[in-house]
Amino acid sequence: MLSKSSLAVVTLVAQALPGLGVIQPETVKVTTSKTVRGGELANIYLDWFSQPPNLIKSVYAPCDSEDLSTKGQIIGQFSIHGHPPQRLAWAVPENALAHHCVYVYGVNNPNETQKVLGKSNPISLQKKPKKRSAADTNIPLLKDFDAQGAWFDGVAKIKDKVEINGGVASKNSPKNTSIAIVGGGISGLATGLMLDSVGVHNWEIIEASDRVGGRFRTKYVADTQEWAEMGPMRLPYSVTYKDDNETLLYSDHQLTFQMAKILNNMNRNDSQWKINFIPWIQHSPNELYARDTRRHPDGSIPTRAEIEEDPSLKEPSSMTSAEYTNTENHMDKILKDEKTLKSLQKDIWRAHKTAMDQGLDDWSEQAMMRHVFKASQNITDEFWTSSDYDVFWDELHHNSNLGLDGSKDSMGETEWLCIDGGFNRMSDAFLPHVRDRLTLNRKIRKLEPVEGSDGHTRTRLSWYPNVSNRTFESKEYDYTIMAAPFTMTRFMNLPKFSSVLDRAISEAGLRFKSACKVALLFSERFWEKGDRPIFGGYSKPSSESVGALYYPVYGLNESRPGLIMHYRGGDWSDRFVSFSDEEHVQTVLDSIVSLHGEQARDLYTGDYERLCWLQDEHTATSWCRPDVAQHELYIPAYHQTEHNTIFIGEHTAPTQAWVSSSLHSSIRGSVQLLLELGLVDEAKELNQRWMGRWIKL
Repeated sequence: MLSKSSLAVVTLVAQALPGLGVIQPETVKVTTSKTVRGGELANIYLDWFSQPPNLIKSVYAPCDSEDLSTKGQIIGQFSIHGHPPQRLAWAVPENALAHHCVYVYGVNNPNETQKVLGKSNPISLQKKPKKRSAADTNIPLLKDFDAQGAWFDGVAKIKDKVEINGGVASKNSPKNTSIAIVGGGISGLATGLMLDSVGVHNWEIIEASDRVGGRFRTKYVADTQEWAEMGPMRLPYSVTYKDDNETLLYSDHQLTFQMAKILNNMNRNDSQWKINFIPWIQHSPNELYARDTRRHPDGSIPTRAEIEEDPSLKEPSSMTSAEYTNTENHMDKILKDEKTLKSLQKDIWRAHKTAMDQGLDDWSEQAMMRHVFKASQNITDEFWTSSDYDVFWDELHHNSNLGLDGSKDSMGETEWLCIDGGFNRMSDAFLPHVRDRLTLNRKIRKLEPVEGSDGHTRTRLSWYPNVSNRTFESKEYDYTIMAAPFTMTRFMNLPKFSSVLDRAISEAGLRFKSACKVALLFSERFWEKGDRPIFGGYSKPSSESVGALYYPVYGLNESRPGLIMHYRGGDWSDRFVSFSDEEHVQTVLDSIVSLHGEQARDLYTGDYERLCWLQDEHTATSWCRPDVAQHELYIPAYHQTEHNTIFIGEHTAPTQAWVSSSLHSSIRGSVQLLLELGLVDEAKELNQRWMGRWIKL
């Protein structure tokens, strides 16, 4: 129904267009966003007093314009089916003139004389805010970043729709649009909260498992207070460089800390939901390095600090040729350039844009060495097999955080944090705000576009009631935000998407990686005792397959049990899937004993947690690791809404893998949806409230 509250104040248009020669009763009250700037998006609000004609058109033109068909900017033109739009999305031209008016006029058929339905007051365009100076950007905000893959050009999207579809207009009551959020991981949870923050409440999170959190997976072992992080376990906070003592915050990870602060405020710091950060100890001086090292005369394994002090304790490199050194220098200029690494820490989205522009997504590392640096096959293979990386961006990202470990050869040292009590505390903190719109144990098997009763496209989601009942149950929504990783959507029956997006989703498309973790519980923390105590960090046994053994960073130097956790990614984790729990646990225990002696076997309680993520039925992956050319090709495709479906998740962000990638995708997906609905002011408000970024041309 149209609003009747304003019927009493219906007036005549004071100044009809002279060229039309007709004064019509005002059909619509036209207003705009409070702030309108050239080169940005704005909303036009339409308050209808009566039903408009079948065809309406909106134009920004001089307030005394004589002919709207030839003067001014066409904002949009629409056919009316039922309820007329409440808002229009307006891409304000960069050079728009101030004190013009927004006109709305209409006709019932194209051959009629156009009639003015309503007109705004003259619009005072605001000046653009000045860009922040370098002195103001010590704590970067998302509004400072403008890079390929960081954000889609919302204004260009609106412009395209004006040209192709006549413009972007909201439906009646756009905030009541029904939205399915498929996936209750951090991306889905954050999306619901962000939509709530701008008054869009008609959403539902649909989660396949019996819990929220996705790949957040904190396990308390054997009813103790010892927790193991089977998923994410650490967050880089800041880095300090040696040469100039400069300390930088990791810009992308500030999203995670900001989300925690917002949740704490929303939950009024209730201890049940409070998220507290504590230091994560990435390295400890007395870590034991048994792999690729020599032994002391007494046969003992050298520590990290001892190797730093005496490099001869390391096994010599198998490659020492001039060709090897020359190739290494070429690669280091790309991968270990201090200026480049700082650019990632200050502004990772612009750094991503730079990397794409430099062609670093066009070559694998191996192809670059072989064909550009002219390294031999043997030298190229030596580099390839000594690293987990083959895409430049991935190794650059690694070198900007994990690679800065404070060692003698490192340019700096990263400060790390973790969540006291485990990352589950962050996902659980969403529950008070989402549990009334959360459905668990519903695995979506099919997504299909359907035509609604109003002629608009909707989405229908289908699932099986249980494993044995293979008769679909379904529910329709106006939009679907798909927050499940492609490793899961590949098992869904999906409609045909555009070629690039279809290929990204396909089995041969976007690449993912796996990891395994095994945490063993010991009755006491023997590693914290003796003349070489270990507090946090990780040791490296001689076993290549076991990889790293992490020690707890909490409850240090106390009389309590403790966990040692094996963590292995890459191809090893794919192979560990073939192990039984018992075999995997014993393999890890053997490596711990090889470092710490038989006391470890005696003090092992028999309690453990094991998770190889390929075996997790609701994710089947650990994180995304795009292949060569997949960044530049696929990321723009995620920013297009097809079949009223928007794809989000860490795999759709430029950074991947980290929690901040998931949150970044939630912001992008939420804004993408709001613009689809014509809710430009809400899109701006969301960016300002959560990340401080304005959508610009």
